[in-house]
Amino acid sequence: MTSHSTKKYIVVVPDESKIVAGFEEINRHIYKTIISKPCQKLVDDLLEIKSTSGDEVGGILTRGSLSQFLYEKEIPFPIFTLDYTTSNILHLMQMCQDLGYHRVCFFEMACKAENIDVNNLFMHTTLGENEYYYYKMYDNKLIDETICALAGENKIDVLIGDIEPVTYAQQYQIPNYIFLIDDVDYKRAIAKATYNTAILTREKSKMDFIEVITNIISEGIIIANADGTIEQFNPVAYRLLYDDENTANIADLLGMTMEELLALPANQVITIKEQRYVLNVIPVILANEQTYALVFNTVQHVENLELSIRTQNQQKGLVAKNSFHDMIYKDPKMKTLVSTAKKYARSSGTIIICGKTGTGKEVLASSIHQESHRRDGPFVAINCATFTEALIESELFGYEKGAFTGALGSGKKGLFELAHKGSIFLDEIGELSLNVQAKLLRVLQEKEIRRIGGDKIIPIDVRILAATNKDLKDMVRQGLFREDLYYRLALLELHIPPLKERPADIIPLLISFITKTCERENKSLYWTDTSVFEPVHSYDWPGNVRELRNFSERIVLLAESYKITECFIKEMIADKFTGKPITQCVIPLTDDLHQVESAYIQFLLEHFGGNKERLCDYLHISKTTLWRKLPTQHG
Repeated sequence: MTSHSTKKYIVVVPDESKIVAGFEEINRHIYKTIISKPCQKLVDDLLEIKSTSGDEVGGILTRGSLSQFLYEKEIPFPIFTLDYTTSNILHLMQMCQDLGYHRVCFFEMACKAENIDVNNLFMHTTLGENEYYYYKMYDNKLIDETICALAGENKIDVLIGDIEPVTYAQQYQIPNYIFLIDDVDYKRAIAKATYNTAILTREKSKMDFIEVITNIISEGIIIANADGTIEQFNPVAYRLLYDDENTANIADLLGMTMEELLALPANQVITIKEQRYVLNVIPVILANEQTYALVFNTVQHVENLELSIRTQNQQKGLVAKNSFHDMIYKDPKMKTLVSTAKKYARSSGTIIICGKTGTGKEVLASSIHQESHRRDGPFVAINCATFTEALIESELFGYEKGAFTGALGSGKKGLFELAHKGSIFLDEIGELSLNVQAKLLRVLQEKEIRRIGGDKIIPIDVRILAATNKDLKDMVRQGLFREDLYYRLALLELHIPPLKERPADIIPLLISFITKTCERENKSLYWTDTSVFEPVHSYDWPGNVRELRNFSERIVLLAESYKITECFIKEMIADKFTGKPITQCVIPLTDDLHQVESAYIQFLLEHFGGNKERLCDYLHISKTTLWRKLPTQHG
């Protein structure tokens, strides 16, 4: 489709005197110039252009009787008038004065498309010793009669106008001149045409879009005016309501007047021909006229839609939120772990993930699901440590209505049912009681579950991913975890190292968390290079990745300037040591007490993350004293 900014225009003029040549800024907008009087050949030529030019032509530039003729022939192009500028008229007035004409008549040929009231197209004024008459008419007979009267009454000395009035003036021997069209007239006409074409194009695009949308949506739509006359309807409305395509009024179609429909509340259920519909009436202004859109569909359709929404809401959150692509790691241990996990993901076996609290066991489980052939199925996660034995059973296996006091009247699906054709992640599986462990073992063996209080066996197809921060082998030895279940779960085993054992990952993870937190908090922070984060290596991160993520949030929230500095990170790390006991300090064996004191102070300074104020408080000394005692590099 051609853009409105590149559309060109056809110029239709009665003779060559109306053509302006030699102006590139005009010529580039002209598709073709046609010299013609009003005739059928002109109509045929324009229709031929319409059929071959596609959307390239934006309209016709013309005036006078040609404009009127093309309007009456309903040519399928917008018609834009070549109007005369004020400077052109002033020039003609001066010319008449120079020639000794004192009674001047300006006579234009109008077009009915302008909606001109012929009774208001006459003006007469006197300027000094000069009289000026102005007429604008579209009826040739009236033009002839008017000019004849002017000649008979000897009211004017000269007539200036379009070809039609000038032709009549010649018949009555009135001196005459034809309006001249210059480059300024063309430029103004093209600018106006381009502006109007842009508006028309936008409006047409809107209407086309609205038509497409109303034709493809599932609701029926009827457009009616204020008295109930039906103006439009979409295919769904026709299919649902129309027995007779000629039904022209809302009252005949729906059995209710527009006034009655407007009084209905939103989402009103009405009955039409023994079928129930949900109806909404929406006021719409079309072409400056108040109209109404009646939007409706069957109650059955709305109920099905509601059921679909409820089902989707139920499934909401049962998706894996992480993938291997999202994981940040550089440490060789993690590279090996991820490589192994990707291989395990392609199998169907159960996997147990071992790791300290906060190491990212759920992230790894989620990534394994995303890499598996079950990626399009649900991913259901549950932390077994957060439920009592009774609750964990109802969560995992579901229950029938009335199974126990407080049970939902409709019963409830368990997480294994919700995870059908997908994966279930059992975090902190070591917290399950032996009774629940036995039931879980049966699920693994039989691939089926039975709801609490029910007698129906429900087959399931679920892959189990388990995680623990405990030593399950030791729990097996102590009789706290079933040995048969352990070996069922540990078909494939993964061990996530704690953060302190993967130091190469600490800074990349921290930067990633800071970036994401900044996006969420709509805050901008920057740093010169990653070396400003080196102080984080002085801390052993017992909370692992989870603690590091929390630390990143504190950095973003507490940063008072846009720049993160090493000093600021040291202060933040020092806070991590608050309340932490002083560990053993290794001091060199020497008889130099100053060296012993310096080594101890250096140890404490590192313990407090470089925060000298905290160190002074701990030693109960002033900053000046500390400055004297610090090693040279810290002075």
